[in-house]
Amino acid sequence: MRFSDEVALVTGASRGLGRLFALSLAEEGAKVVVNGRKEERVQRVVQEIKERGGEAMGAVADVADKEAVQGMLEKVLDNFGKVSILINNAGVNPFLLPAERIEEKVWQRVMEVNLKGVFLCSQAVFPSMKERGGGKIVNISSQAALFGERGLLAYCVSKAGVISLTRGLAYEWARYGIRVNAVAPGLVAGGMNEPILKKEAIVNPLSERVPLRRFAKPEEVVKVVLFLCSEDSSYMNGEVVVVDGGMGGYRSPSLLELLRG
Repeated sequence: MRFSDEVALVTGASRGLGRLFALSLAEEGAKVVVNGRKEERVQRVVQEIKERGGEAMGAVADVADKEAVQGMLEKVLDNFGKVSILINNAGVNPFLLPAERIEEKVWQRVMEVNLKGVFLCSQAVFPSMKERGGGKIVNISSQAALFGERGLLAYCVSKAGVISLTRGLAYEWARYGIRVNAVAPGLVAGGMNEPILKKEAIVNPLSERVPLRRFAKPEEVVKVVLFLCSEDSSYMNGEVVVVDGGMGGYRSPSLLELLRG
């Protein structure tokens, strides 16, 4: 199994893509740390991994809180002794709003979780990875970070920041054997998109924006993330892998316009 000697911390792993990252890593032999903000959801995923024969522990913490992140890492190191893989998946996008209507507190919260949280978690695992001569960090950005999206300004800016952070850390930490890459998914049939998947009036036009004429299956994103966590990608560092079915720059109609009808 590819990850039999690895300890993987997955943030935002209590549901959606994060849960699938955690389950898939465990199935391939990793000891998995399931992070989330709600104890019940975290323990549900931990139990799911254990029932499948894997090894896991829960770590309840808000990734935007430095003290909480440090406390989480201390518990992980006490239990598993190291962190060799970090998937920075935790993210929020609370509202679809025009730029002029975004409140400061909303902007701040999106930046705190989506960008600051990635930095804090990466910084926290650095000593463990450096001490052991290397590690893999995979940050979950978004295709929207590259092309923008109406109604998602705060989200787009935060995810663009993740790309810049990825490249900066990759350059700085390569000398320690730490590889840092990012994945930028497009439209995925899961995760944050769950609320709209049953609305054909929205899903169908959005699918038409993709040359493959469909949303990505969650497992199609998972496979790319696990590739970057593995030695199969040993010469990839500071890269952003876009998984969007080729939708590129075709931007109309927007999600916000579709929701308005």
